[in-house]
Amino acid sequence: MIKIPEELKRVKQILQETEGLPSDNNHDPSNVIFYNGCYYLWYTQHRNDRPYDHFADCKICCAVSEDGEHWRNVGDSLLPSKDGWDCAGVLTANVIAYNGKFYLFYTGVGEAFANGETEKRCCGLAVADRPEDTFVRVSETPVFQWDMLGKWDDQAVDDISILFWKGKWRIYYKGCNERETDPDKTMLGMAVADKLEGPYERYEGNPLIRGHAFAIWPYQSGLCLLSGLKHDIGKIYGEDWNDPTGVQYLYYSEDGVHFEPCCEFPNRAAGIYVPADIEGQKEISNYWGIGVKTHDTHKKRYLYRFGFGDV
Repeated sequence: MIKIPEELKRVKQILQETEGLPSDNNHDPSNVIFYNGCYYLWYTQHRNDRPYDHFADCKICCAVSEDGEHWRNVGDSLLPSKDGWDCAGVLTANVIAYNGKFYLFYTGVGEAFANGETEKRCCGLAVADRPEDTFVRVSETPVFQWDMLGKWDDQAVDDISILFWKGKWRIYYKGCNERETDPDKTMLGMAVADKLEGPYERYEGNPLIRGHAFAIWPYQSGLCLLSGLKHDIGKIYGEDWNDPTGVQYLYYSEDGVHFEPCCEFPNRAAGIYVPADIEGQKEISNYWGIGVKTHDTHKKRYLYRFGFGDV
């Protein structure tokens, strides 16, 4: 039985005012990093002549803020490669500071994906000396890719979140298989490594839980998780997948493997700011996030800030 912190059972999303957050066909906000007196956020920029779910020609951009409220765009952080496995688009950044550098995990798609010939996609790794710099790929090959045919994640792995937790580098990722045609039927898995650059070995108990457009972060002695799928509270692990009449949840795990719902909490591809000090990680009100909404008129997506409040 997972012991859920009491405050997580009654937390709610609080909208917080900002200025300057990207608002023109943007998606997939990363986690937020505080460095040298500023907050940094990475996000996916879609082409304006294409819908948000068309990954071709996507790029990863960066925004910065001195106070977390007033933001300005820094510029491009990572563009598609010229002729590599990720030449058609890059998206879904997750960034971690380590050993004086900044490492950016991302999803990449190739020419076959852009042409509609395949749904396969996988994840790469890039590095920069400063968060506002252009990131450089650490390798011409993916850092993590789909599993062998017949596995639950043989079609695609993406949306990586990187954590150093309990003495291991851990990536949590979204996966799906070639036999499933519904894009919402995705699940979450985990892989571990001794080094940040890998190689990463899949957890033998994968998949962990159904999930889509998720965020995961350390809280107290465990991990919190937001998933984009909607469920009835009694059907989280059942056969009914994304239920339009259901709700989204905040989850908690003590071991990083088994997750239980804490309370209803809306989520659409959120990125979370995690306090750097241990004391700050003891109160959920010290955390905040950047989420995604859709304009009512032209249906393009934009970013907004939210906090964790007490009911």
